[in-house]
Amino acid sequence: MTEEQIAAAMVRWLSGATTLTVIQDHQSGPRPAQPYAMLNFLGLSEVREHPQDVDWLRHQDGPGGESNRSTATPIIETEWRFSAHVYGIGGAGYLRRVRSHFHLAQANEPLMPAVILSEISQIRNVPEFINGGWEPRAQMDIFARGLTRDGVLVDTIETPIFEFTRLG
Repeated sequence: MTEEQIAAAMVRWLSGATTLTVIQDHQSGPRPAQPYAMLNFLGLSEVREHPQDVDWLRHQDGPGGESNRSTATPIIETEWRFSAHVYGIGGAGYLRRVRSHFHLAQANEPLMPAVILSEISQIRNVPEFINGGWEPRAQMDIFARGLTRDGVLVDTIETPIFEFTRLG
């Protein structure tokens, strides 16, 4: 999955879990009416040191349908980190709903099998100074895992044919 695809899936899931309008970080336009939620993509990392596997696709664009070019696609288990914020009164209560959804496999089915929620953080009370006044805000981190498959065009070495003959 691309970061855009997983962020869109997480926005839909967070909207269902909180029943709020959810915006992505750094969107332009007017803010929605409070309470509303915002999802911020923080980054991604590999879960393991090495790919689970590598898929190979041999290209058929050479003479006679053969080629020494292939696409190598490492299958990498990846973890995406998000920060979920609820602006407005009662934000912690909305994020408690996220905690309940996290613990129920049935509530996570819209994300599966491509995305598995792996961890959530504590709920934090972090008011923010906006337009000359303090606004209530609650925040938590959400960690999701899935597989990335980004192919790379590589030149492959043709397999030589060896012939063995016995002397004498």
